[in-house]
Amino acid sequence: MKRLLIIATAMLFCVTATAQIRTAKKKDYDNFKKSTTLLVKDQNPFADYNQRLFEEMQRFWTITPFDVITFQEFEKKRNDNKYSFIILADIKQENLPHVYQFLNFVMGHPTKDFDKMPDLGSVPLSYRDIDEDNYLYKMGIFVQYMQRQALERSLIRNFSLTKLLEVKDGQVKNMELWLLEDELAPDVNTVEKIAQYYPYTVKIVTRDEIQQAITEQREDVAILHKIGPEDTLQYGKGKTWKFIVTVKDAHILYTHSHEVDKQKPDAFLSSDFKNISR
Repeated sequence: MKRLLIIATAMLFCVTATAQIRTAKKKDYDNFKKSTTLLVKDQNPFADYNQRLFEEMQRFWTITPFDVITFQEFEKKRNDNKYSFIILADIKQENLPHVYQFLNFVMGHPTKDFDKMPDLGSVPLSYRDIDEDNYLYKMGIFVQYMQRQALERSLIRNFSLTKLLEVKDGQVKNMELWLLEDELAPDVNTVEKIAQYYPYTVKIVTRDEIQQAITEQREDVAILHKIGPEDTLQYGKGKTWKFIVTVKDAHILYTHSHEVDKQKPDAFLSSDFKNISR
């Protein structure tokens, strides 16, 4: 039976859905435009997620009024289409063995099942149990992505991992590609090594520098959003998902994935650089 589950451990809640997410239709986007968007607070008192999301919503969100609510308030309001919601959720997608943490962006709907709430453009953040430091600095991109999806009334590209389209946009070669050293495979973890496969502008930067570029809305910068097992699985298990995204407006320029093994670590690979250089 499909249902919304609350898993409480040390004041931390998560939502777990096991079925295919329902993609929003035009009428859902029409309802969204008239809604108030409610940010559902993470109950972990030690997490920075709540503050960071609120700050980036203040910075970028323009299409609906928004407010912050508790999970208990979400349970009371979730069936009302006067509201849309942004909520952290742990989601087990069909045909994928692992659980991923999503920033779920859904429309209020009279259903008992969380996975039947119309999805307006949710964003995958990480595998479950990955430290939030791995994605919080990119929160401004996620907010822009959700807003753009809603504005464009998109019916696809909602970051459903099982339906991930292979995207390769040549525009990436005209931008500065900013990368983190710890997200690069050993044979491409310096600008000099990368140049053997990708003769375009690359910078090895810090998380703080990426966050600043997002805040400044740098039109010339794209970054990597990597979703991988990190240290949460045994070596050689899991899948790495890679998205190259512009820091302004969150346009996706490249997507690819690979199974992690000894030859292909949880990282951006030399083969990825070859792909985007073509």
